[in-house]
Amino acid sequence: MARLTVISKAQEGLACELGPHWVTIGRAETNSFQIPEVSISGEHCEVLLRGEELVVRDMRSTNGTFINNKLVTEGILKSGETLRLGDIELQLEKSPGAPGAPVIASKTELLKLPKSGDPFTRSEDRSAKPRQVLLVDDSMAFLETLGEMFEVLSDKSWQIYRACAADQALALLQQHSIDLVVLDINMPMLDGAQLLAVIHRRHPDVKKVILTGHANDSHRSACLANGAELFLEKPITPDGFVSVFNLLNDLFVWSQREGFTGTLRQVGLTDVIQIECLRRNSTILEILSPGIRGEIYIEAGAIVHAAAGALSGEKALFRLLAISNGQFRVQPFHQPPERTIKGSWEYLLMEAARLRDETASFENDQGNTVRLTKAEAGKSAGSSAPSQAPDNPPKTAVEKSAAEQIMAAAHDGKWHPVEAKKKKI
Repeated sequence: MARLTVISKAQEGLACELGPHWVTIGRAETNSFQIPEVSISGEHCEVLLRGEELVVRDMRSTNGTFINNKLVTEGILKSGETLRLGDIELQLEKSPGAPGAPVIASKTELLKLPKSGDPFTRSEDRSAKPRQVLLVDDSMAFLETLGEMFEVLSDKSWQIYRACAADQALALLQQHSIDLVVLDINMPMLDGAQLLAVIHRRHPDVKKVILTGHANDSHRSACLANGAELFLEKPITPDGFVSVFNLLNDLFVWSQREGFTGTLRQVGLTDVIQIECLRRNSTILEILSPGIRGEIYIEAGAIVHAAAGALSGEKALFRLLAISNGQFRVQPFHQPPERTIKGSWEYLLMEAARLRDETASFENDQGNTVRLTKAEAGKSAGSSAPSQAPDNPPKTAVEKSAAEQIMAAAHDGKWHPVEAKKKKI
């Protein structure tokens, strides 16, 4: 085994054990080998031990990567030679004594990802044709990590291809029947947004997703307008990798369902909203389902407006969140016609879940399905619908909570919080 050791006095003795995986080096804490020195970029370079040599790739650092004082974008460091990052010098050495554990011995073990069959993963039928997925990022370390994660989460039902430059990505698209491209924005030569436009023009049927660590509203709007189905931030936690995988996996399901370009059956609208709000994104979720169409406006991580048919505000939001299947699209944000929602997204999602839990199916003698509270459904057993109003007098509008008003409206037949036929009582 070998290790990379700092020989400059500023960080002398700081070392990193090397193994069979790419290692990122930089000032930021997210690197495998962190060197807290101002002359080193947040993500300075990445290295891979190959036999007795070290492959070195610069990550567009500010102060450059040098091997024996020669500036390199990619090069080979041999034992005893000097690697300089900014003002810090390092050397490749053999590990003294027993070899230490590699810094990234097993990324799947490090992140403790769910095993095959975990309820948080949804691998497809193994007998089906493997999904052809192309990952495009200028970081070989991230490509390696992401590829490993997706192979584990898909139970190897995804065939993963990797490209660290635009020309490699375009060549792979020509050589293979790629189903999905996942690409970063921050790329050399041809950036991710430009590459997205080229792919969308040359391969319009390929699904395209932006996965970046440099997310902002302008990038988001431009990418969604140029053919990206989703715009996501790079995951840094196990839950983050699972969420990204589930969203990508659902893209495949959308394309297989007749009449839908995107479905809510697997990811669920609440999952999408939660991700958007946690990341403080600004976006519009357009929802289409048989019999209803609506929009949910999210601005800087807050739900500010919802509309569904003649409904608006919380009533519209709860109506849309109750849909169990249909299509949704992520659209660039623009200001809503009005702001009808002020509550926190956490409360709104919890209230929507409570409403779903408290409703039950009820079929009348005409075969129409209505939705009632479970308590009312129990009282109505053996009849087509409740025959009289509840014993307790109704609360005033001021006294009722938003959820109670919604359930009262459902009882009156004005609307119902799930996908079902209306019935006036």
